[in-house]
Amino acid sequence: MLHRRLRLLLYVSYSQLLLYGLLPATLHASDGNVRLSKVSAGYLIYSICPALFLLLETPFMMASGLFGAYMRNNIVLQWGQMLTLSLRSVAVLSCYGVVWLHRRRLIQLYADFLQRWQAHWPTLCRVNGAKALERMQLELAGQMLRLLCVNYSMVFFSLLMQYRLAAKASLLYLLFRTASMLMLSAERVAFITLLLLLNHQFRAVQLALQALSRGAGSRCSQADLRRIADIHNDWLRLARRFFSIHDLANASIFANMFAVNVNILYHAVQFGNKTIKSNYVDIIMGEALVSLNIWNSVVVMNLLDTTLRSCNYSALLLRQFNDLPRLSPESQRELELFANRLRNNRLVYRICSCVTLDKPACLSYMSAVLTHVIVLMQFDLKRRHEQGLQYDDFFKE
Repeated sequence: MLHRRLRLLLYVSYSQLLLYGLLPATLHASDGNVRLSKVSAGYLIYSICPALFLLLETPFMMASGLFGAYMRNNIVLQWGQMLTLSLRSVAVLSCYGVVWLHRRRLIQLYADFLQRWQAHWPTLCRVNGAKALERMQLELAGQMLRLLCVNYSMVFFSLLMQYRLAAKASLLYLLFRTASMLMLSAERVAFITLLLLLNHQFRAVQLALQALSRGAGSRCSQADLRRIADIHNDWLRLARRFFSIHDLANASIFANMFAVNVNILYHAVQFGNKTIKSNYVDIIMGEALVSLNIWNSVVVMNLLDTTLRSCNYSALLLRQFNDLPRLSPESQRELELFANRLRNNRLVYRICSCVTLDKPACLSYMSAVLTHVIVLMQFDLKRRHEQGLQYDDFFKE
């Protein structure tokens, strides 16, 4: 049912989640079908070990990082490090808390996800055609490949910069930093993967509506419209269940992403004004890290906005049925019911039911990051000004 390229990329995401114990249960594939395996006690115990490791490392990282060479005399960097580590601990607790406390709801969600996928596939394949679905999956595979490359490249350059900045730190400190970064990367990849699968189904519904409208009434039967409407409503409910269950975990991921963006840009400012000693290699790696970090934030938010629009855009596609020859009364009635459901059930993503994430919110996010960096730069200017006055006073005396 999935193209080989897309299936391979999904397996990469699944393997990373399995390694960090972020799955409620393992998956089993046989004869081209995927199903949930029986929850084993060994995997439940294993899922606790990465969380304990990531939480126990926080005090050690805070004690070692705050008194490092380049942070020793900069209180802004020290407070930024404390905030980043605190938000990272919150992200670990929230992500693993979802897996532990909502395991039954997650298992039921995944089971419904797989059941709906397998049940709806014959209808989508018959209405759209196998070639159209294959082209769509190849396009989504290319999009996911770009997202994974940006994400892993950002993690790679982050690890290089950590090694350069903490060259005199112990190997254990670098190991802890690597483990925490990879865990947050795994959670981001999980969020990307589920958004991509939802986008797959909503776009398949769009292709089905376009195929029915091209049928000039002969293929636009009441049964087909009802099936497509049911498919859309099923995936709309699954998307809302996914957003509600992972609400706190996703909120912590976005908060951590915000703190990391501010931290990386502020470090770039420190490299630029020679507060942190650097060479040409450090400057090149720093510029690559800043670019990839901003790029990663933009593509994640753009994927979220694309998924929401692919769900809500179906209402606009129903307008093309007005240009068809006269439909049967049953098909017209089914079309009106489908249109009313779409108008009254738009998919919206809110963080903790407060902040709506869309394209304007993404622009506000980037402006807020820059504003916080500018505020931190003001503290630097004030500190340097005070140090300059003390230096002049010393020579006057």
